[in-house]
Amino acid sequence: MKRITPMILAALLLGAASASAGLKVVATTSDLGNLAALVGGEDVEVSILCPGDSDPHYLPAKPSLARKLGKADLLVYNGLELEVAWLPPLITKARNPKVRPGAKGDLDCSTALTEILDVPGRGADRGQGDIHPLGNPHYNLDPRAMVLVAQRMAARMGELDPDHAADYARRADAFAQAMRGKLREWETAIAPVRAGHILLYHQTWTYLVHWLGLDVYGEIEHRPGIAPSPKHVQQMVERGRELGDVIVVAATWSHIDVARRTAERIGAPLAVLPAATGAEDGIDGYIQLIDTIVARLVAAAGERGGP
Repeated sequence: MKRITPMILAALLLGAASASAGLKVVATTSDLGNLAALVGGEDVEVSILCPGDSDPHYLPAKPSLARKLGKADLLVYNGLELEVAWLPPLITKARNPKVRPGAKGDLDCSTALTEILDVPGRGADRGQGDIHPLGNPHYNLDPRAMVLVAQRMAARMGELDPDHAADYARRADAFAQAMRGKLREWETAIAPVRAGHILLYHQTWTYLVHWLGLDVYGEIEHRPGIAPSPKHVQQMVERGRELGDVIVVAATWSHIDVARRTAERIGAPLAVLPAATGAEDGIDGYIQLIDTIVARLVAAAGERGGP
């Protein structure tokens, strides 16, 4: 048997420490991944399952994603059934007790929210479209909600890694402070958009327009996830023509052709917006994401007509 000298033992211990150093965090979406990296800093290693240029409602449950989950110490996910079609099978395939529902490494970020929008009434069913029975899951587009999520992440990371708990809390506080300054900037800049009306393609933007106080008169996709009927689109066009000062809003992964034709029929500008960090080249952080959204809405407001 090979003798283990003190030098070999030290090398083995150092290798073990290096292999286990850093909390391994898996985030379902790019915004949550970006936030986990901000809060975790050098103390975490973050992987993202759904890239920012993909629709998080639909993601193939690939074995490679299950392998990522299999190595995770912490899973942070959007919740409110945004990932219901693909995350549960991935968790099953991963066979990682650390991130199973109810485990300390399982963090439903929606539990940080103080308000959930678009909770359907009794009797809602899938015949009405891609209805989320727990409410609208797209809170990532409200920076105030993301501050709460950052704080919840910091607390859970601190539970899993007590040695760095103070660091996680400090970084979450720094994010909150940065958001306070940016909120004032964004809310002031958006003033020209408040003077008119918004037609959404999908409910992706509900939290954004609620936060910014924008007037939404309808949605092209009146049943989420189901192609709009010609009759409904015509109603949206006619109402838009009556109002006369409309911006049509769609995400980069939406059915842009339908949104563009609707905007053309109304005579309104179309604002195609990134709905997540990484949705477009150059949008590598959350502040850049909201900066881009606000700037494009303001530019579109300058293009629209009046009644």
